[in-house]
Amino acid sequence: MTGGTAAGHVLAARILGEPHPAADLFDPNRFDARSVLEVAQDNLTVAKYLVGDHVAALWRSEKLDDLQPGDAQVVRVGGELVAAHRDEAGKLHTVGAHCTHLGCLVSFNDAEKTWDCPCHGSRFGVDGTVVQGPAVRPLRRGPA
Repeated sequence: MTGGTAAGHVLAARILGEPHPAADLFDPNRFDARSVLEVAQDNLTVAKYLVGDHVAALWRSEKLDDLQPGDAQVVRVGGELVAAHRDEAGKLHTVGAHCTHLGCLVSFNDAEKTWDCPCHGSRFGVDGTVVQGPAVRPLRRGPA
């Protein structure tokens, strides 16, 4: 909402032919070479999670039967990575472990009881439903 208000002020000043101190902040042609390093670092972080989490998950030895009530883990079932959560009542919930946004592996958020993607912040319920985007599709159902 603040962006819309600021845009209104900048546009009004432009229409009236007056300068506005924030006009450069909203210029779509602005470029700051200093931001290139930050963008590169952000992309390296995404790559670290995208590759590193897959490698770590492939080396884990946990199995679905190893999960105790309240536990959650990304486990390998056959050749597939599965996000598994055993609720407090002992019921097992399994969904695909790859975020539907860009494919990073999700990890369990114990505080919220959600599967969270470390790459871009998508969050999913234990049943795979989208809680928060940028993902718009749910995690696929996993093996029972």
